[in-house]
Amino acid sequence: MRLTQREYLLAAGLVALVAAWAFYTVGVGPALERIETLNRVIPEKQNELEKLRTKTGEYIALHDSIEEMRTKIASQEETFELLPYAESLVQECGLTKNLVTMKQQPSQLETNYHETVVEIELENLTLRQIFDFLQKIKSSKVLARTKTLHIKRNPTNANLLDSVIEIRNLKLTQSS
Repeated sequence: MRLTQREYLLAAGLVALVAAWAFYTVGVGPALERIETLNRVIPEKQNELEKLRTKTGEYIALHDSIEEMRTKIASQEETFELLPYAESLVQECGLTKNLVTMKQQPSQLETNYHETVVEIELENLTLRQIFDFLQKIKSSKVLARTKTLHIKRNPTNANLLDSVIEIRNLKLTQSS
């Protein structure tokens, strides 16, 4: 079979068209789809990476804080007791006449640590007296912190307050 030049050019054009279509379908089309997908996914992954970096920073800060707390707990005097310390703070702030009750409640946190909580009930206080007492607890070098604070108006004098303050102290459990 003999093809004319026109038929030959038409056949060559069709072959070129089919080859171009096949090349696009097999090579270029999937590559363009992949590029489009990556362009859509990259910002999402960058946001996830930024969130992960933030969480990592938070984790490191918390880890360092825990290690610092463990170091403070370990360096605390073994003979330290929270109840006498709380009594001395009450006396130092001049709140002895306002003291109703003071009781200690120890509890085991982990196998290595235990927490001592001292509940201090005070009556007929001004807000300044409560604030000063809490400030003394916070600024002390002892590892004692306010656990809970309940303040209510005194039923007999509306200008004064009654308060229940729980302070806590963590200690290493003595190993035998």
